[in-house]
Amino acid sequence: MSEGKKTKLITAGRDKKWTNGVVNPPVQRASTVVFNTVAEKNQAAINRANKTLFYGRRGTNTHFAFQDAMVEIEGGAGCALYPCGTAAISNAILSFVEAGDHILMVDTCY
Repeated sequence: MSEGKKTKLITAGRDKKWTNGVVNPPVQRASTVVFNTVAEKNQAAINRANKTLFYGRRGTNTHFAFQDAMVEIEGGAGCALYPCGTAAISNAILSFVEAGDHILMVDTCY
């Protein structure tokens, strides 16, 4: 039996790797992540795209749980989070243009 939409909305993103066994992912605010060794930090930097704690702005367990929830709810292949709408819009545009390209847009787009 597949999960109903209401059940999915409530349970999405509740993976124990992000919640440490509690029902809901705790809010984790961080700007700096501490490592025991430089080698550990370097390995985290290499794996930062794979939901590894590296630097607070790159995501925390709270962000990773929310990304998983959005992917599950929307049926997507992945999810990117941005700190503001401007960053999201910029990334969407920069995904399609190259150096020297021109963009035609209204002056009130944001």
